[in-house]
Amino acid sequence: MDLNDKSIIFVGTGANGSSIASDIINSGFQIKCYDQWPENVEVIRKHGFTVNTLDGEQNTKARAFHLCQLAETTSKFDIVLLALKSYDTKWACEMVMPYLADDGIIVGIQNGMTAETIASYVGIERTLGCVVELSSEMTEPGIVQRNTLQKQTWFGLGKLGNINNPHFENVKTLLNCAGTVSICKDILSAKWMKLLVNTMSLGPFALLGLPVQEGLNTPGMRELVLAIGDETMSLGNELGYNIEPIMGLSENAMKESNRLPETLLDTLVEHIGPSARDCILQDMLKGRRTEIDMINGLVVEKLSNFKRVAPYNAAVIEVGSIIAAGELSPNPENISILRKIIKRNLDKIE
Repeated sequence: MDLNDKSIIFVGTGANGSSIASDIINSGFQIKCYDQWPENVEVIRKHGFTVNTLDGEQNTKARAFHLCQLAETTSKFDIVLLALKSYDTKWACEMVMPYLADDGIIVGIQNGMTAETIASYVGIERTLGCVVELSSEMTEPGIVQRNTLQKQTWFGLGKLGNINNPHFENVKTLLNCAGTVSICKDILSAKWMKLLVNTMSLGPFALLGLPVQEGLNTPGMRELVLAIGDETMSLGNELGYNIEPIMGLSENAMKESNRLPETLLDTLVEHIGPSARDCILQDMLKGRRTEIDMINGLVVEKLSNFKRVAPYNAAVIEVGSIIAAGELSPNPENISILRKIIKRNLDKIE
């Protein structure tokens, strides 16, 4: 059956979602795009997706729907590409489940360890895990600044079990429209490798209000985020995750690295460019909930199950909470607060 005979929807047309969906549409595939932000949907309906890159502006007409319009569907979906925030995964699965075909698939194109969450709702046979390396910003409804060009965008795709999924190759074809797709033998380990990157590169630099490259020039910041990475790496070892290649790195480059967190961080910095603002910083500036709890918070929570603490990741959460409460704004001076909290946390261990 031709891929255009499949019922394909995209749920979540924020910055990354809009970038990926527009590439899929421009490759000739028919998809429906659902989003929970009414103004965003209306702009996309009138003007399409507007995606700005270093190569110029791209405008793509799209079939956009309000999320509530899922209730109007009369047929089941074969492929659901889910690009909402990681903390939205549970309710999104609840909403989509009644409209998912018996052999349909949900692909979580998200940060965090969401693949198992999706599988808990629809089963591993109807779940594909996905890792994505793509930096973008939604500057206003329907308008995206894509910092990672298509040729530099990377996806890791994998099954959660040894199950022959009829849509696997179709999903690979769709994602290939937006970047390079690698097949991950151990998708959960690959997701953890990306979480390791995100613990270092999202929350910490968002607290400073700086892009990653600029933030790394702040004295002491590189050492601080690598300590965060070491905590996350240590937890991954406890949980039994393997070293799985991501972001285009080879298996040898990953396994032969003397300090894997640093290798991953440097690779990310090379790929995203000097001015990219991460998604957590964007949410902080908009006064929205961030994914810090789903990323750094997960490390703190899981290490506590082993009767261990994560003083560096915990400090990121604490400063993030102060910003969320409106008592601080993202600012380079926040590194001094971060250091004080880390020192306090380390003193408690001693």
